[in-house]
Amino acid sequence: MKTQNDEIAIILANRHYLYQLLQHIFGNEPNLNMLEIATNDHTIDAIQLMENGDIKFDFFVELFDKLRNAILTDQEALLDKLKTEYTYLMIGPDKLPAPPWESVYRTKERLIFQESTLAVRRAYLKYQFLPANYPHEADDHIALELDFMAHLAKLTLESFEDNGIEEVKRLLADQKSFLDEHLLVWIDQFADQIQNSKTHYFYPQIAVLTKQLVGIDADVIDELVSLLE
Repeated sequence: MKTQNDEIAIILANRHYLYQLLQHIFGNEPNLNMLEIATNDHTIDAIQLMENGDIKFDFFVELFDKLRNAILTDQEALLDKLKTEYTYLMIGPDKLPAPPWESVYRTKERLIFQESTLAVRRAYLKYQFLPANYPHEADDHIALELDFMAHLAKLTLESFEDNGIEEVKRLLADQKSFLDEHLLVWIDQFADQIQNSKTHYFYPQIAVLTKQLVGIDADVIDELVSLLE
């Protein structure tokens, strides 16, 4: 029989897993290993664990099933499609349908490396978090913000396992603040604008999934804090 602590530990581990997965999807060119992880049963279970009364993830389960079948049928063709889509949406050289930087959505000029970028950097520095591509990539790239959330989610799980409840609550508060002040401010616009892409094989759908998971996670954090009081 699971105790409340067991359930909290499962939720904390699930949050870390999903943020880490999403970071890899947006932050790296697709490869077979990433695809196999993204479409395995653990990932499906992790996503479904985040379902609530309003949001179900049946569409994404079907998408991952489709990709899993494509891996078995012709993985080379699948990877070519995904690499082409990733380059078109996340790298260029043409104008990106939905630039993956927060500052673009917070300035009329749609520029990167703005004040919001510096605010994100300050949040990172509090935890000595240095983005992998620093200083060549703006700190507020979606993959880096997701990576930061994954980092904090991991610290939270470790603190909970060490019975550091006050530290867990502090970490959760900082994660909620980061969502409210950054990811939740622009993820809806990013997910909406990427739907204007001429290709919808994988990444536009994952942007919607990310939007929904991040929104649910804000509520999950509130619930966790209540359980820990």
